[in-house]
Amino acid sequence: MRGSIASAEAPLRAPRGADPAVLCRALVLVCAPRGALVAGLMVGVVGCHPPASAPVDAPKDMSLVAAGEGAGAVERAPAAEAGEGEVAVSDVSGDMVNLDAAPRADERWRARDPAYVAFEGACEGEGASIVVAAVGDLLLHHELQIQAFAAPERHRALWAGVEDLLMRADLTYGNLEGPMAAGLDREGREVDDPGLVFDRVVYTAYPRFNFHASLAEDLVRSGFDVVSTANNHALDRGALGVDRTIAALRAAKLAYTGTRARGDAAARWYTITRSKGIGVAWLACTELMNVRPDAEGQVLRCGDEAVEATIRALKEDRSVDAVIVTPHWGKEYAPEPRASQVTLARRWAEAGATAIFGSHPHVNQRWERLVTSGGREALVIYSLGNFASHQPELPRRSSALFYVGLRRGADGQTRVFGARYVPLHVRQEGDRFFVEAVDRVGGPAESRAHTTGIFGEANLIRPEEALRLAPHCGD
Repeated sequence: MRGSIASAEAPLRAPRGADPAVLCRALVLVCAPRGALVAGLMVGVVGCHPPASAPVDAPKDMSLVAAGEGAGAVERAPAAEAGEGEVAVSDVSGDMVNLDAAPRADERWRARDPAYVAFEGACEGEGASIVVAAVGDLLLHHELQIQAFAAPERHRALWAGVEDLLMRADLTYGNLEGPMAAGLDREGREVDDPGLVFDRVVYTAYPRFNFHASLAEDLVRSGFDVVSTANNHALDRGALGVDRTIAALRAAKLAYTGTRARGDAAARWYTITRSKGIGVAWLACTELMNVRPDAEGQVLRCGDEAVEATIRALKEDRSVDAVIVTPHWGKEYAPEPRASQVTLARRWAEAGATAIFGSHPHVNQRWERLVTSGGREALVIYSLGNFASHQPELPRRSSALFYVGLRRGADGQTRVFGARYVPLHVRQEGDRFFVEAVDRVGGPAESRAHTTGIFGEANLIRPEEALRLAPHCGD
């Protein structure tokens, strides 16, 4: 529905005084060709059930003329012009219901899988486009750090089975769930650094993480372009730890967003990446911190007015084509987003966010296509889940690699045109852990079922498939 953010079309409603029999006939003709997805409209409006002989295809050049003063007319609220492939339903004063148009391809896909996510104009345009890949938390528990230090490929050994999938995108993002602060202990005090050794003094895991700086180099070699550093573990090595993490990221030439060094109040919270002439601004924030206070103001909080103000400013920046917000929010292990997450996502979409990639719950949460009051679309994935971690429960070791397509239109605006995902799973083999693509290795079936239960089958893409991000196009 245009005029406010909505995830579904505006409902049909019957005008007062309409004849139920005439209205039922109109709904049979309108709804039957559009598949099972909208068949329920006939029941929901006037209790009309389609006959067993309801037509599966409306005759060409057929229209219904309302009798009397709008009797039998069906109103769509608010009235809007039908786009290509849409059925035009008259308002209370209009006269005709246009049945010429067949269901659009995306509607046919959605009829087969109601979870299918599709975007307006996905099948149109020849403008510059890029593919953004996004994965969840890099949450390296002690077993994973020990494994990385022992492997010739270091951290890349953890996700070697999907490295090619990370690298096939134009830009790749992940959430860095902890500092990389050489020579600091759990209290943020300077001590001798042991090097590539998990000594449980400098390099540690839960509850206060600290990773070796070589992780940044390995992420770059695996195709990562940008990471979020705003999360509840950002201060696990204190203020100096934030400074050293930023230094390690800069040394590796890995872009980051969400934190800034001490004494640098003028530093911007966001970063901008460019690929194929398209500039993407990334803005990370966190809803919560662990027990340590952010005395130096180094971590951007999602409730800060600066978040929305920055999104609005970036939307107006002519050097920026798209804005992606990466909030660390919600409740750990919750399968559904909180109402506050949904509210924030819609506010940020209105402010100008093109996409929103959430983290912190350590499990996947649903995705959604949002439509702003101005008719612009945005994609929100409420939680990307874990990427590399040792959390043994099925929902925590089942996740996905998401591909999101961005394309610049003839009007100069860059929009999401499609989204797909590859189901992932962290396999444990003794004390070793491997991120794998479920459809590449043939299972586990329960992990695949868990992920497709959240995102549906229609947007799934197999590892060997070409990156067609709007598969209904050409259908």
